[in-house]
Amino acid sequence: MKRGERMLKSIIVDDEILAIHLLEAMLKDNETVEVIGKFTNPLEAIDNIFKLKPDILFLDIEMAEMNGIEVASKVEELAQLMDIIFITAYEHYAIEAFSVQAVDYILKPIEKMRLMKTIERIALRRKQTHLIDRPSKDEAIRIIDNFHFHVHSGRAYIEDIALTLSTKEFQILFFLAQRPEQIFHPTELYKLIWAEESIGQTQALKVHISNLRKKLESASGHRAKIVTVRGSGYQFLFE
Repeated sequence: MKRGERMLKSIIVDDEILAIHLLEAMLKDNETVEVIGKFTNPLEAIDNIFKLKPDILFLDIEMAEMNGIEVASKVEELAQLMDIIFITAYEHYAIEAFSVQAVDYILKPIEKMRLMKTIERIALRRKQTHLIDRPSKDEAIRIIDNFHFHVHSGRAYIEDIALTLSTKEFQILFFLAQRPEQIFHPTELYKLIWAEESIGQTQALKVHISNLRKKLESASGHRAKIVTVRGSGYQFLFE
């Protein structure tokens, strides 16, 4: 890790202590990640997630007290600060996982190279987009003329309505709103947001776009919208 760069703080939540130890052992080989909390009880974990505010949350899905999807929904207000990675033995939760703002979905038994790639992607994306996460109010107001849309202190506003957006939703909106005349192909937009090639897998992007559309339409009375241009991609329109 380069001088001046801080480590990514992480919390592991899994009701199997062996699974926690295995994941922690893998993470120790990555100098960019520091484990600051380990919990087998998801209810205890929720309180500590709010207290510790990790950069990365590793979540098992099948747990006795509360499943990982429910845990993620309970800490949704931290979504703009935290990346959620589901670690699970079950494939069928993938779509539901991405609907609660997960950045990745890794199947057990964990492949170390797969895990390291995910962490590298998160670190790179955070480094590349730190200015996008915190643009100045003046910068953001200039994005759209004749339409009261702005960003301040990491939040997006339409008129005086603050939008509650996840990190991914925020970044997607910011990219699209900066260039309302441009149509972004899904693979291009995926690469901008996730800092890696999609290899044809853009399901996570589709889920975030769908959630963002609903929030925009609700806040703006359908004046601000993300449209799908058939055969081309996504475009931000406003009236």
